[in-house]
Amino acid sequence: MSRQDATTHNLGQIEEQLKAVLEERLTDLMTQIKSTQALSRQIARTEEELDRQRLLQERLEADLAPLRSEATALQAETSALQAEVDALLDSVSRMRAIKEELLAIKGGDAT
Repeated sequence: MSRQDATTHNLGQIEEQLKAVLEERLTDLMTQIKSTQALSRQIARTEEELDRQRLLQERLEADLAPLRSEATALQAETSALQAEVDALLDSVSRMRAIKEELLAIKGGDAT
């Protein structure tokens, strides 16, 4: 084999090795690109879900505001009604006491 043939053969081997390395690197690069694309899609879906959840939270908070006001009003009304019930119970107790006194006086007059 002549020197030129040996050089051509060596260059052919080097070219084959370079092609193999390039093919391997291209395959790795395509795998990384696909992974990156999948991750990008997942990030986009997550951001969309976050936006949807934020809108839902805002809507629920808007719905909650009047309910809180109504609850506060109902608590005030409940407190007022409880005070009224307490006053009525006190009146009943006083009337019972007066009734007892009147019955005692009436019973004392009969003897």
